[in-house]
Amino acid sequence: MKKSLSLILLVIASLCMNAGVTDTIKVMQYNLLNYGNYTDYCPQNLNNINDKNRYIRTILTAYYPDIFTVCEVGRASNLPDDFLRNNLNINGINYWKTEAGANTSNSYLTNCIFYNSKKLVLRRHHVAQSYIRDVDIFSFYLKNDALAHGDTTNLTCIVAHLKAGYGADDEEKRRVMCRNIMNNIQNLYKNSNVLIMGDFNLYTNEEPAYQLLTNKNTYPNTYFIDPLYPYGVGAWNEDPHYEDYHTQSTNRQGDGCRSGGGMDDRFDFILMSENIYGGRDKIQYIDGSCHAIGQDGRHFNNSINSPENHDVSPAVANALFSNSDHLPVTMKLLFSNDLDVNETNTSTLRFDIYPNPAKEKINIRFYQNNFGKADIVIFNSLGQSVYSDEISVSEGVEEYVIPVENLRHGIYFLKVTNGDGATQVIKVIVGI
Repeated sequence: MKKSLSLILLVIASLCMNAGVTDTIKVMQYNLLNYGNYTDYCPQNLNNINDKNRYIRTILTAYYPDIFTVCEVGRASNLPDDFLRNNLNINGINYWKTEAGANTSNSYLTNCIFYNSKKLVLRRHHVAQSYIRDVDIFSFYLKNDALAHGDTTNLTCIVAHLKAGYGADDEEKRRVMCRNIMNNIQNLYKNSNVLIMGDFNLYTNEEPAYQLLTNKNTYPNTYFIDPLYPYGVGAWNEDPHYEDYHTQSTNRQGDGCRSGGGMDDRFDFILMSENIYGGRDKIQYIDGSCHAIGQDGRHFNNSINSPENHDVSPAVANALFSNSDHLPVTMKLLFSNDLDVNETNTSTLRFDIYPNPAKEKINIRFYQNNFGKADIVIFNSLGQSVYSDEISVSEGVEEYVIPVENLRHGIYFLKVTNGDGATQVIKVIVGI
């Protein structure tokens, strides 16, 4: 009897320990710009690796990640370990590990990943495609002492550096690379926790490559969600309306190595799977956490350190200016063993709308765990319903368009109830 009671108490204690376990995973993606790779147009005097290490250490004072993925590392085999030793495993820290890209395409530039081994264990590394440049897939499981042995949470990071260039031929090459990626992962990572990140060299969301990555109809089990939807999604090239989201170029005047023109393109991305957006398997995107370090919306067509940067310190702004012509992009993920695909949280609703104010239509994106019915209602300031619809929704992300061109100008309240019964109300402005 005593043994049975002891066993019961042990099980209860274990369950209590596992309940509510949470952690945050901080992610950073950065194009390092010819790290350890010298060329005729980017010689050592313009891109010295010792100077770059000093800049990178300064940038890491603004954001210290758990996963750090990079593009444009030279193919010399010593570079990943040198980077680790000079920038991450310093000042008594020794828990960072690295895995270099495979470089089966024999490119002079490769991808690489660095990760906090106190939180993550690398399970597998393989190549998604090798047309033009390798796209690397790194699969991890999360370490957590409160979880039973074998009760693991998986996270996969896909690192891609798509073909650069403006024009139909380069767009087609980017499309082929993304088609290869999506065809590879749809058989291996359906309905999984997956991030895809890198320098995508995209000039607009209408490009076929972007559409392949984000179109739910084409790859319903593996498509990716842009965390900057809706306001950072569009024809962002050289458009000041997207100045809050541009990641390239940090330099107004180019020097042969760094491209010029100032901040005017969104080339650098971290996109997430539907699983991560909805928190269906213990990992969930933290709303509003996707950000380009140094991007304060004040440097369209200017260098990132001129005028004064309001997002980072002068030292970090100068390091961003000097190290690369790209900004690092970041994202935070919540890990919790309370997040489960079989659970329904009816208190919150993931809910994005645009534009707001609106003149002709309102676009909505929301999420649910289950198939069912969703209710969409617009109320005027008197609480009267001026628009309502009930729609059938599938598991995952749903998009819906409301025509508002016939509504009188003014302030309204949009209420959405998703397939799980979760409700959200937001103020919208029409015609003003």
